[in-house]
Amino acid sequence: MSVLGHYLEAEGLATTIVSLVRLHSETTQPPRSLYVPFELGRPLGSPNDPALQRRVLESALALLERDDGPYVLADFEHSDDVAELDQNWVVPSDVPVCIDLSDVDGVLKLLQDEVSWLKPAYDNAKALRGRTTVGVAQLSMAEIAGHIASFLKGPHEKSPRDDISAAMALRFGADDLKAYYYEAGAASGQPSSWQLGTWFWRNTVAGQILIALRVAALESDDKRFHIVCSSFIVPRIWVAELEL
Repeated sequence: MSVLGHYLEAEGLATTIVSLVRLHSETTQPPRSLYVPFELGRPLGSPNDPALQRRVLESALALLERDDGPYVLADFEHSDDVAELDQNWVVPSDVPVCIDLSDVDGVLKLLQDEVSWLKPAYDNAKALRGRTTVGVAQLSMAEIAGHIASFLKGPHEKSPRDDISAAMALRFGADDLKAYYYEAGAASGQPSSWQLGTWFWRNTVAGQILIALRVAALESDDKRFHIVCSSFIVPRIWVAELEL
């Protein structure tokens, strides 16, 4: 979208962009862009928060009134934008996670148990909504759990699918795993994105495994593993929050 902005402006159409990746906007330098610190896929912030979403849109449109170009990159002021918490929401599990990541078989068993324990809540959420976002990996949750845990031993090229690499299967599997947990977690009540994220990244086996893989990837010489796990596994908002 940043590159497209240049073409539209050349034809006389003023543009403004909501940017989720600051580096992209800094590199391509579209005429006007508003950087927002939200998770990928949520350019307007948390769902069910129309006031915040309106503020994002108004801030982006306000850039059209700026005359200090030719390149404007503004930061969305969000210090007070904490979605209203659902005080009645009960987390699926609230036990601080402390696991021995060197015991891969043991970790896999913990992950499998956690996934199984959440299945009734996930099934209930899927039935209530009539849909799910789980499925991009085209693997069962058991296959996803096994593949993700296998990378705790180090990067490898054994993929559970013949059509994609092991690293890409890891990325898609991680996306499905996070979606599975978030949907299960939201099965009862209306927790905010922050509530779900806090539970997932601080108090689940799955979250601890993904954090460990990101840390390992930062030091890895395996290019695919490094790219996937350092950039796509843990959302940048949680990288900052967890000080990773």
